[in-house]
Amino acid sequence: MVAMLPKMANAYEQLADGVYQDGSTLYISSGVTSLGNLQVNPTTIYCYATIPPACVSNTFTGYGAILHVPTEAMVNYFSAQYWYNFNNVIADAIEPQSVSLSHSSAEIELGEQLSLSFSIDPVNATPYKVDWSSTNNSVAIVSEGLIETISLGECDIIATCFDREAICHINVIPHKPVITLDKHDARVLPNHLLCMRATTNPENVDLVVSSNNPSVAVPRIIDGNIQVLGVREGMATITVASLDGTAYSDNCSVTVYTNKGDINCNGFIDISDVTALIDYLLSGNDSNMNPSNADVNNSGNANISDVTALIDYLLSGDWYGTKPQTVTYTVNNVSFSMVVVEGGSFWMGATAEQGNDYNLFELPVHEVSVSTFSIGQTEVTQQLWRAVMGTNPSYYNGYNNLPVEQVSWNDCQRFIAKLKNLTGLNFRLPTEAEWEYAARGGNRSKSFKYSGSDNIEDVAWYNENSDQKTHTVALKNPNELGLYDMTGNVNEWCSDIFTYYNGDPYGSNWTTSRAIRGGDFNSPAGSCGNASRGASVQGGSHKTFGLRLAL
Repeated sequence: MVAMLPKMANAYEQLADGVYQDGSTLYISSGVTSLGNLQVNPTTIYCYATIPPACVSNTFTGYGAILHVPTEAMVNYFSAQYWYNFNNVIADAIEPQSVSLSHSSAEIELGEQLSLSFSIDPVNATPYKVDWSSTNNSVAIVSEGLIETISLGECDIIATCFDREAICHINVIPHKPVITLDKHDARVLPNHLLCMRATTNPENVDLVVSSNNPSVAVPRIIDGNIQVLGVREGMATITVASLDGTAYSDNCSVTVYTNKGDINCNGFIDISDVTALIDYLLSGNDSNMNPSNADVNNSGNANISDVTALIDYLLSGDWYGTKPQTVTYTVNNVSFSMVVVEGGSFWMGATAEQGNDYNLFELPVHEVSVSTFSIGQTEVTQQLWRAVMGTNPSYYNGYNNLPVEQVSWNDCQRFIAKLKNLTGLNFRLPTEAEWEYAARGGNRSKSFKYSGSDNIEDVAWYNENSDQKTHTVALKNPNELGLYDMTGNVNEWCSDIFTYYNGDPYGSNWTTSRAIRGGDFNSPAGSCGNASRGASVQGGSHKTFGLRLAL
């Protein structure tokens, strides 16, 4: 009686009694004592007497009582003129006893993939391989353990090794929306608003927002914007989720970091605290206030200067010592100011507030981290350029506080080299990431479309209000960091070679082009957003090209 190897569906082809083929492997059952003139011995290596031209391997080995040999080495399965008994005995391999998978069940979102791995017991079983199949290829297909989803529904993924099998039950579910916040760690003062922006993929997901500690920070959504009111010192986690609970939510850890200024300890800072502080300074009665909160400017004691600092905060929203630091430098009797920008992370590119005003090379949106740096409070003026270079290349020349323009990237490098010699400081052009981070307001960002406002008229000279010419710097409102004209007036050179964020789909050669940012007096509003990018050859100059220093 010939011992038969079990024939599994879609796995083995029976060639003769006890002889099976699976792909490139021939299996001969132990009950087969001869094949043509070949005498079969399960524990013997067989070699070619005369090696056929197609031969890759000249052996076939024992598997328990089953032999297997690469079929590409067989000229004719039933003609043995190429074979003879080599008489080298080998240890029999071990038959697989069980198969297991890395998952017994899984939920996969439609359009996503899952990779399954298998293991066979014992680990030295021969052959160590499985055949993959799906019970419903219209729901999911599988190849070498990689499952690809096709439609919603359920099916089983089966891994088979001879008559052993393992099953993973798959449930293909709808794709869940993803919510992404532009801040994940933020600080806010009491009675001060922190603004965040949430983007969703896909769009148009109804959002809800919550705080795990509303006594510290209270969130709300207004016109799609998330605002968090700092209440009192402490930490809170702000969670943004979908109204129907189906989306992946996102969190921001918010620290309310001081109670200074809350003189009457009611959790808010307003004009009543000014009155309470003045009453305390006049009477010395601290029964209705917290003296430690009265030292607003951190001088060590409460005095009239704290009243001034508190009023300044109420007018400007900035605590004493928390405004971005501004450093002023003087070159040949001309002064200019640099703002210190605290480093941090942000989402760079065509984020949600940019709307439909974006180009392909502003995608994909990607997270970027920058270190602390300094950047010019204004664009470099004609007065400063003349003080360094002794010349003025500007088309609109003759006005000290107009931005210098008609300068190439190469011209900027020569200007910076001379400025370094005059000051001993390593001035430079900002990188694109630094420029965009600063334009967005750094870690004080309120997620405006333009630098400092969603209303371009407030912050920029552009094609609809400029009379087609440059304007004196710092006439429009500054952004959150106190920077002027980051939007409009003149384009600003950056240090970077211009590239697509995700590779150039057109194969263009940008190696001699440098990035320019911010838009100019002749640009439409749609080309002036914080994410808007442009480029020019580094030797090119134009009456719309200027610069801003970095350090």
